[in-house]
Amino acid sequence: MSFFEPGTTYFFKPHNYAAPEQWQYFQCKAVTVRPGTEIRIAFGFIKSGLPDSAWTPTGLGYSEWARDWTTCQDN
Repeated sequence: MSFFEPGTTYFFKPHNYAAPEQWQYFQCKAVTVRPGTEIRIAFGFIKSGLPDSAWTPTGLGYSEWARDWTTCQDN
């Protein structure tokens, strides 16, 4: 896997923090290329690990992909 994939949910736990507010979930809905470049961007929704956190629309690029994301079941 070389970039986010549509239909996949990802989990990121920075520096193995135990605090859920530091965790992030990202549901990738689409991947596209910025016009005039070959730079990909993933569009979807992101939220923290807190139980009541809401999904917020966002776009993530290569710098975010470089973090240690893992795939997970939809949350």
